[in-house]
Amino acid sequence: MEIFKNLTWNDKKKLAFQIADGLNCLHNENILHRDLHSKNIVIHENNAKITDFGISKNQNNQTSTAYIGNFGVVAYMEPKRLINPKFPYTKSSDIYSFGVLMWEISSGCTPFKDCYGNGLGISIYNGAREDTIPGTPEEYEILYKNCWNKEPEERPTINKILDEFKTMGLGNIVTSNLVKDLDNLTLESQTSDQLNPDFCSKLILYLLS
Repeated sequence: MEIFKNLTWNDKKKLAFQIADGLNCLHNENILHRDLHSKNIVIHENNAKITDFGISKNQNNQTSTAYIGNFGVVAYMEPKRLINPKFPYTKSSDIYSFGVLMWEISSGCTPFKDCYGNGLGISIYNGAREDTIPGTPEEYEILYKNCWNKEPEERPTINKILDEFKTMGLGNIVTSNLVKDLDNLTLESQTSDQLNPDFCSKLILYLLS
């Protein structure tokens, strides 16, 4: 917590941007993370990296009804799936999770840390969101609130999010090299429900390099 107190808003924006840039890499490959939350983010040499691709999936392999059951931590989950587990998990679902992460970066607190169970899910579905932290830059607040919009089609794409970060003075630093590296990997999950473990291992090793 002491380290967090020393972070400037520029530091926080940079961390959020780095996560967005990593998510852009996945979405460019039509890969959904499906479990994006703070425990799946590591800080390595002052850079934020996305990890844990255990339930990631190639979006092209989803059926129209998507998945039976839910994935992830309630506070970060697609609100529509909190009521209907058959609601399709799409890129916009990852965007919702990212919006919650942006708020967490701004606050240093776990979202809804004192709330548990089905009641929390229902509250989120009905529009409950964490309050803005005093001093949050307006452009940052607007962006994460757009990301956690209840309606998936109203959320920005990852490309739009990166454009917004550029207006904040941040630019692409990860994606171009990572996408090039991904081109050399075989995604064998095209006939599987989950990503090829070998692919996941190589991806995580690259992210941590």
